[in-house]
Amino acid sequence: MPDQKESSFDLSIFDQTPILKKLWLNLVEIYVSIGFRFYYKKIETRYHEEIPKNIPILFLSNHQNALLDPLLITVNSNRKNFFLTRADVFSNKMVKRILNSLQMLPVYRVRDGIRTITKNKSIFSECSKILHQDQSIILFPEGNHSLNRTVRPLSKGFTRIIDAYLSDYENGKLIIIPVGLNYQTPKDYGDRVAIHFGKPIDPSAFLKTNSELDITGIKEKVREELKKLTTHINDQNDYDNMIMKLNQLNVDFTKPELVNDYIKTGNYKGKHLKNSSSLYSLLKIPVILLHLIPYLFWKFIFSPKIKDEEFIGTYRYAVCMTLAPISLIVKTILIALLFGAWYALIFVLLGTILPLLALRLK
Repeated sequence: MPDQKESSFDLSIFDQTPILKKLWLNLVEIYVSIGFRFYYKKIETRYHEEIPKNIPILFLSNHQNALLDPLLITVNSNRKNFFLTRADVFSNKMVKRILNSLQMLPVYRVRDGIRTITKNKSIFSECSKILHQDQSIILFPEGNHSLNRTVRPLSKGFTRIIDAYLSDYENGKLIIIPVGLNYQTPKDYGDRVAIHFGKPIDPSAFLKTNSELDITGIKEKVREELKKLTTHINDQNDYDNMIMKLNQLNVDFTKPELVNDYIKTGNYKGKHLKNSSSLYSLLKIPVILLHLIPYLFWKFIFSPKIKDEEFIGTYRYAVCMTLAPISLIVKTILIALLFGAWYALIFVLLGTILPLLALRLK
C-alpha cells in the first residue's frame, strides 16, 4: 500500500501564515516577471475574456518548453496557481520544500514505477480540495513536452481531477480555460512568445445522465480548443516538410490563427518576420563581455550537459536569473572598492540597460 502521508500535499504550510505565503508568492512572481523582461524580446498575452478571480479554474495548456511554460502562464493569468509537476523532482527534501512553497504538487508517471501510480489518487483528491477553495491549477494534459508544433493526444489525468471535484462537490462551479503557448524560436535567447487564453469550458456539460463524466468528449473538446490556440500540424507524415515551408516563409508563430490558416489553405496572410538587425549583433559583444562569467558557465558547463532540447530555454533562463545578477553585483562591489562609486554606478547601468536594449533590437 502507498504511504498516504508521503504522497499527500501538505496544505497546512500555507494556512498557518497566509500573509507570509502571499508575500513569498508575490516576491517570486515579481522576480520571475523581471527575469522575463531580460530574457524575452516580447511577451504578448491574449485573453478570450477576463479571467475570473474567485472561482476554481483548471488551466489546460500545450507543453513545449519545460518549466518556462507554467511560469509564463502563471505570471500572466492574474492567479496564484498550483502546479502539477513530475514527481521525480521532489526526491530531494530541500527541493521538495521549495517546490511545496511554490504550490507545486507531485504527479506520478509510469516511468516513476508502476506502484507509484496509485499515489496519484491522493494527489487528485488534494486537487479537488484546492479547487473547492476557489483556487486554480495549471495542467499540461499532453502528459509530456515536445518542441513539435502539434497538439498531441491528451492523457486522462485532468479528467480524473474533474471527476473527483464534480463527485465531491455537486454544486461546484469549476471552469476549464485552455491555453495556447506560442514560441517563435523556443530554444533561443531573446525569443518572442504569445500566451493565448481561450474560451472557458464548463466540464459539468460533459456529465452523462448517470452523472458519469464523458471522458472522451471532454478530451476531444479541450484538444480541439488547443488546436485553435497554438500551431497544429495534423499530418505527421508531412510534418518535416511543412515545418521547412513555415520557416522559409519566416511566419509569425505567435499568431497561430494565421499559421494554421496557411497549413490548411497554403495562403499566408500574416507578416514575414525579419532577421535580427546588425545593431543587435554589435551590441551582443559588449553584453557578453559585461556578463562574461555567466556566459562562459552557460556555454561550457551547463549547455553541453542538457540532453533534452526542451530544457534548453529553462536552463538558460535559470542561469540568467541566478548567475547573471550575482555576477553583476559582485563585479559592481569590486569596482566600487577599487575605483569608486561612480565607476560602479556606470558599470551596473551598462550591465542592466545594454541587455534590455539589445533584446529590443534583436
